[in-house]
Amino acid sequence: MKFRPSSTLFLFFVAFTGITFLNAQNLSIDKKIKPAFKEYFGMPRASVFLHLNKSVFVQGEHLWFKGYLYNRLKNNLLKEPLNLYVGIYDSVGRQVKKELFLSRDGLSQGQVMIDSTFGKGTYYIKASTSWIRNFREDDSFISQFEVIKGSKTIDKNQSDKIDVQFLPEGGHLVSGVQGTVGVKVLNTNGNGVKGVVGVVRNERGDSITSFKTNDFGHSKFDLLPVQGSLYSATLDDYNGIQHKFLLPNSKSKGVIMSIKRIGAGRIQVLLGTNPETRATMGNGPYTLIFHRDGLLKHMNVEFPEGENYVSHILDANSLHPGTNIVTLLDFEGNPLLERLVFNRQSIKKGELTTSLESLSLDSVSVNISLPGKSRGLQYLSASILPADTKAYGHQNNIFSTFLLNPYLKGHVEDPRYYFTNVSEKTERDLDLLLLTQGWSRFSWKNIFENPPVDRYGFETGVDILATLNFELRKNENIMFYPGEGMLPQIIKMKEDSGSFTLSNFLLNRGDNLKFTIIDANGRFSRPNLYVRIDDGSTSDLLHERPLEYLSTIFEYQLSDSNNFNFVLPDNTIALNEVTVEGQREEEIYVSPFVSEGRLIKVTQKTEGNYPRLLDLIRSSGFNVWEAPNTGYDRIRITSKRPSALSLIPLSPRLYVDDIPYSDFNILMDFPTGRLESYFIDRSGNGEQGAAGGVIRVYTKKGVDKDAPGLGRKYVSSDFFEHTVKNGFSPVKEFYVPKYASLNNTSFHNFGTIDWQPNLEIDKNGSTSFTFNHLNIERIKIFIEGIGEGGILYSTVEEVEINPN
Repeated sequence: MKFRPSSTLFLFFVAFTGITFLNAQNLSIDKKIKPAFKEYFGMPRASVFLHLNKSVFVQGEHLWFKGYLYNRLKNNLLKEPLNLYVGIYDSVGRQVKKELFLSRDGLSQGQVMIDSTFGKGTYYIKASTSWIRNFREDDSFISQFEVIKGSKTIDKNQSDKIDVQFLPEGGHLVSGVQGTVGVKVLNTNGNGVKGVVGVVRNERGDSITSFKTNDFGHSKFDLLPVQGSLYSATLDDYNGIQHKFLLPNSKSKGVIMSIKRIGAGRIQVLLGTNPETRATMGNGPYTLIFHRDGLLKHMNVEFPEGENYVSHILDANSLHPGTNIVTLLDFEGNPLLERLVFNRQSIKKGELTTSLESLSLDSVSVNISLPGKSRGLQYLSASILPADTKAYGHQNNIFSTFLLNPYLKGHVEDPRYYFTNVSEKTERDLDLLLLTQGWSRFSWKNIFENPPVDRYGFETGVDILATLNFELRKNENIMFYPGEGMLPQIIKMKEDSGSFTLSNFLLNRGDNLKFTIIDANGRFSRPNLYVRIDDGSTSDLLHERPLEYLSTIFEYQLSDSNNFNFVLPDNTIALNEVTVEGQREEEIYVSPFVSEGRLIKVTQKTEGNYPRLLDLIRSSGFNVWEAPNTGYDRIRITSKRPSALSLIPLSPRLYVDDIPYSDFNILMDFPTGRLESYFIDRSGNGEQGAAGGVIRVYTKKGVDKDAPGLGRKYVSSDFFEHTVKNGFSPVKEFYVPKYASLNNTSFHNFGTIDWQPNLEIDKNGSTSFTFNHLNIERIKIFIEGIGEGGILYSTVEEVEINPN
């Protein structure tokens, strides 16, 4: 067998250049593969990672999370704003609850209350977006957590049944060609069985080779199969009983692929075949492609005349960062073999150091810093737990979620391991994982025939759908008040339409929406509406769940007493109820756009000094011109403040009872005595479109409703109100639950000290945060995060506090 020098590895991205690299170029790349990739991967793939503060909870605690959305093509945060749907599911995949949060610039945060609806047992949390629904490969984030109560005894005895799989590298064995066979030994829980020794035998029972499984039940061995021969492997189960398993049959014709690491930063790709295949192979070259997420690199492979093997040595830096799907194509572009390889060389792994910055009687300040200057912002989240915690057993971190899981089919046991304390053993174990996982999760049939369709965009906010149960008159409109901090708006109804839809509103659960009819004279009346909120979420079942693992990694006992409370209930005192009967006064609404403290009350002195509202506006620093009966704009008001953006003086925005007016004619002969309060700001108070200032006036209750051109104070009978039940979940500020004790083993194993979801490291290269140390002497800080440019962070830091 002769090895040839390394071939050049050519690059190709989704934006094609159309360059022909070799004279013997495989034409199927340009005609078949590139167009298929452009269609299938043209829409960017996004992955979601939730950093959960713990993996084990007790009723009365919150599950706190920080969300990171990742654009896998650009290796950076997905900047588009998106609805993030977070669902909770029980042990059989039934939905318990689903909540909506918002992702901005690739970041989100929130919490789920572990309330009385959670019994003891295993649960799953799933985070997804509408965009992910466009693709057949579901890139939703799924993680397991446990709710505990009282005590639990774990049966650690393994079942005596094992499942053994033999997986030829690339897909198959070929007679007369030495190939590699991956081994996967699983227990009935679907997890790997460590230390199983197997012996490979030929049909005469002679021992050919042997293997031993690693911590995850993986191993491999080389085999040179003879045409027509049968091979088997014998191995022992937990009880020492020997079992015999047949190996896959070899093909009479074909090609095998073997990929090996041969040193730091170099890999060898070996292709082999037999004389029977070489005789029918023809002159057309094969093609090796290295791809993921639409990124594509390829190289021609030609067997030298008279040779059955060809080898290429590649520099790992020429591969894509992270997971590479290596596929061998024939001259017509048909996939023959496939193997996954992980390239750690170009992974952007960030390093962090933590240190104690200051310590007081009840609090501590911790500093997190980078080794060098920060290039752009670094976004981190940190869970602070006692050093003896058993409550942080997550099997995924941000590296495995973004760089490994999206490309593999099936269950991967403890993927976090492959990115923690990386060593030569870790690299070998990762390569064994990829060898035994088989082909990638991207189906070539789908790539060629079923590209994704953009049915669900980057949805942000909720939609309000309303039906009118009455007939709107010609001079009437519907006015909508979205809630605090948002301007009211007139809804332009289509002629003869009995419904309307308002899209993309950021409404929280519990928000109170108000609708009123406003006529041409600014008078209000209550509409009769049916209102529904569509937040885009659907109730679903979790069909594909990670294998349960948390319930088997620890034994615990919160207390010997069944009456023990790990988290104390809220000690709110309920007062005796007293009913006082009297005449109900109609509710008066205070403006949501100006705080009550900033409103100026109109007094008799105000009326005496400024009999007309125009006098009051003039005294507040505006130019006021009055020209009765000279056309449409009988009143003109402009700002005296110079504008850098306009040579023409700007006019302020006018609101009467928060109703916007496009001109100032309503102020003609408007007495100040009709006002209850006002707010006038020459700077515009930060309102959009109010660079010329803002004028808000509020009329007294009881103003004649038929007075032409005047608004009046809002009263409840003028409004149809709807309380939002399925909007965004309000994001709460973290607080430590009221634990029964901070000194017992239960708290040290399962308690929470602090949660910091919004740590940012700027160009200075460090950040600090302060929290109550609860007299805990040793803590662990679990940090996950991402920086500008796609740098990923995942680390566990232990800090000695010694508050005493």
